[in-house]
Amino acid sequence: MALLCLNSAAIARTAEAGPPPDPLVAECEIEKDAKSCAAMAIKHYEGRDVEQSHERARAFSAKACDFGEMMGCNLLGALMEDGLGGTKDMKGAADLYRKACANGYDGACYNVGTILYGNPARSPADMAEARRMFAMGCEAGIPDSCNDQGVMLKLGEGGEQDLPMARSLYARACEAGLADGCANSGYMLLAGEGGPKQPDAAAPLLETACRSGSMFACDNLGIVLLNGLAGERQPQEAQRLFRLACDGGQGNACLNLAGMLYNGVVGQADLVEARASFATGCENGSLDSCKLLAQMAFDGEGGASDKAMARQIYSELCEKFDVADTCVVFGVIAENGAGGPRDSVAALRAFERGCNLGDRDACLFREARQKQQSE
Repeated sequence: MALLCLNSAAIARTAEAGPPPDPLVAECEIEKDAKSCAAMAIKHYEGRDVEQSHERARAFSAKACDFGEMMGCNLLGALMEDGLGGTKDMKGAADLYRKACANGYDGACYNVGTILYGNPARSPADMAEARRMFAMGCEAGIPDSCNDQGVMLKLGEGGEQDLPMARSLYARACEAGLADGCANSGYMLLAGEGGPKQPDAAAPLLETACRSGSMFACDNLGIVLLNGLAGERQPQEAQRLFRLACDGGQGNACLNLAGMLYNGVVGQADLVEARASFATGCENGSLDSCKLLAQMAFDGEGGASDKAMARQIYSELCEKFDVADTCVVFGVIAENGAGGPRDSVAALRAFERGCNLGDRDACLFREARQKQQSE
């Protein structure tokens, strides 16, 4: 009886032993087959046929990279960039991407560019390298890389500005189906950057990008429709698009929506909603929205007068964002003690700053105050 029990236990243990080990493991670790290591890395990264483990994915991708599989280097770089399965290491990730790029793994070239471009402490050399990496990724057929190269060329980052080339790159990214590429291409056609203005050609690109979720495109399509740049004016549809894009975080669309509401382009003017839209635009980075919000708050349009808020907004626009004409407004407000104490020192400093930024009125105020002080 005891023997039977022991045998039964042995049988039970055999049944619980689980499936045999994946042959890829032996091929990777014993035969040092790089592709097998890479396959195991992907399995663990995705949790396919095995329990997901970013730690194991790191280990196998490191082996694949060491054995010469550049996809493994790229995957290890991605894990290090995102801090998955171990410590986050942006420099180490960039070095791995560079290795993979130099050895023919084209997607890694784009990845180098994104790391360098996204680094707040990037140097001029980093920007130049990012531009080269995006160019390599674009030549390899990566639409995002073409778009990002276009951004750098348009802004003159990492090298000379080249608007015609940027326009061409955006068109290439758009043709490959990238919504951001269509949005950027449409904008350049609309604005006549890098070539002639072509609003008729811009409109369908902007519509395609807008439908694909680009709020930048929706905003610019609204401009086309509001002004009838590619056919009849469609103010109601324009307002709908501005609202959609504003709700989606596009600050300039909030500015456009608020302008329509303030002026009653569709129906009666709605100053309350206009003020709210200017506030949303300001929160989303539209400096013009901030300026108009401050004006409405100071004058008590669309709500109660809030001179303290207006004063603070004008101060920040002048001091932090170099909006020259707001320096004059803030200076006058500070002199008169509106929304806070009288502050002639802050006023003179604002006039000085506005003058240095090129505002003629600020220069006149500065000269007048300096003359008063000398008398």
